[in-house]
Amino acid sequence: MKSRVSLYLFTVFVLMLSAVPRGEGQLFGQAASPEQIVVAATNVLTQSVAESSGIPQKMLAEARGIVIAPNMVRGAFILGMQHGRGVLLTRDAQGAWQPPRSVQITGGSLGYQIGVQSTDLILVFRTPQSVANLLKGTIKIGLDASAAAGPVGRQTSAATDLALQAEILSYSRARGAFVGVSIDGSSISLDQAADALYYQPPGTVPPSATQLIQTVMTYSSSNSTTVPPPGLVPTPDPITAPTTEFEAARQQLDAVSRQLANGLDADWHRFLALPPEVYLLNGVPNPELIQQAMVRYEELSRQPEFAAITARAEFQETLKSLRKLDELQRAANQPPPLPSPPK
Repeated sequence: MKSRVSLYLFTVFVLMLSAVPRGEGQLFGQAASPEQIVVAATNVLTQSVAESSGIPQKMLAEARGIVIAPNMVRGAFILGMQHGRGVLLTRDAQGAWQPPRSVQITGGSLGYQIGVQSTDLILVFRTPQSVANLLKGTIKIGLDASAAAGPVGRQTSAATDLALQAEILSYSRARGAFVGVSIDGSSISLDQAADALYYQPPGTVPPSATQLIQTVMTYSSSNSTTVPPPGLVPTPDPITAPTTEFEAARQQLDAVSRQLANGLDADWHRFLALPPEVYLLNGVPNPELIQQAMVRYEELSRQPEFAAITARAEFQETLKSLRKLDELQRAANQPPPLPSPPK
C-alpha cells in the first residue's frame, strides 16, 4: 500500500512538472544558452531592484557576491525539487565586480507543499567566506553557508536577527502558486562547461557580460539609483600601463593566450580556457582556477603526440605566464615572516 501511495505521488508530481510552459523553465524545452541567461539575469536584476518591494540597494552595496538564476523551476507534491541555471558575480580584493561565472542550482525539499512555479531567484552573498566556498566548486545551502529570506523595499530595519546574521539573503520573484519555498538544502555549483561556451573566443568579455557588470556596479553603488538604458553597452576599459607586478603578469598572460587561441577549434578553446578575470583590466583570477589551468597545460606539455601545439612559442609563453601568476598569488597569500627576536 505504501509503495502504491509513493508511486501515485511521484506520478502526480511528474505530471505537474510536465505542465510547466516550455518558455517558463529550463528543465523543459530547449535549454537557454549562456548568452541568453546573462541577458535574462541583467533584466531580472533591473526589475527586482526597480520595484517598490524589491531588493534594498543597501543589501547590494554590502554584497560580496550575487547569484542570479532566471526562470528557475520549482515543483512539489509533498516531495519537492528545484533546478535552475544562472550567473555568479563576485568582487575582487578592491571591491570591483568581476565578469560573471555560470552556475547551476539544484536541490530538494520535504514538507507540506503542492504546486509548480517558475521563479527568478537572486542570492546576495554577504561574506567573503561564502563566496570563497562557492568558488571552490560547490556549496550546499544550510550546510556550507547559512541563508535567510532577505528584507525587501525600504524595510531593511525590520529584518530579523536571523536574516542579518545569515551569510546569504534570498529573494525570488515568482509566477504561479507555490507554498513553502525554501533554498535550504539546495546546492550551487560552478558550470565551467557553460563558461567555456560563453567566453568565445578565449580572451574576450562579451558585451552582455559588460552590460551585466555595469548594471550591478550601478545598483551596488551607494550614490546611484538608476541603471544605463537597455542596449547601452559601456566600452570595456582600455589596456593601460600596468601598475603592479601582478597586473603586468596578468596582461602578459592575456596577450599570449589570445595568440595561442588563434587557429584552434572549439574543443581546444574549451580545454585551454582560462578564468575570465585573466582578460579583465586589473582582474584577479581565483588562485585555485589558475592552478588547475596550469596543471592542464603542464600535463599537455608532457604528451609528445601534441607537440604541434605544445612546441608553439605561444603555448610555452602561456604556460610560463601561468606559472608566474601562480607564483605571485602564492607569495601574496604567504604569512609575513617572523620578525627578529626581541632584544
